[in-house]
Amino acid sequence: MMKMNFILIICCLFSIISCENIENSELDFNSEIISISYGTSFGNCYGYCKQSIHIEQTEVDYLASSWEDDHNFPDIEITSSISDEEWKSIINDIDFMIFRNLDEVIGCPDCADGGAEWIEIETAKQKHKVTFEFNNPPEEVQSYITQLEDILNSFQEVLPEIN
Repeated sequence: MMKMNFILIICCLFSIISCENIENSELDFNSEIISISYGTSFGNCYGYCKQSIHIEQTEVDYLASSWEDDHNFPDIEITSSISDEEWKSIINDIDFMIFRNLDEVIGCPDCADGGAEWIEIETAKQKHKVTFEFNNPPEEVQSYITQLEDILNSFQEVLPEIN
């Protein structure tokens, strides 16, 4: 009987420890971030109204496009890179547990042509996208949104002047 109680106690402890490890590993989404996408758009606009970047580790894909298939504004696609330190700096600021609990739409993006911004983060386990009013990011993303804006804005020089 004593041996059976001992085995039962060991099994219970093992189960508790195993559950704690699973819960803790599920909370560590940041190490599993696969990609981050960020962009802006303006609904009542002529020219390159939509711009976005998609970052996977150190590779950055930039896309600028118009709302319609306008031959005056063909899509601009550029592949560039960021440093490993810059990638780590961005993902270290992200708390995916908080991010994934944000609503998919916050405020009134692009109401009265005020513009919209969005950010999408993909982990090994899930993907979540949040869209919000231009220049009005939710507090939960402010620590890393500036870095993403800077990367996106670094491509501004490739856009042609619109008269």
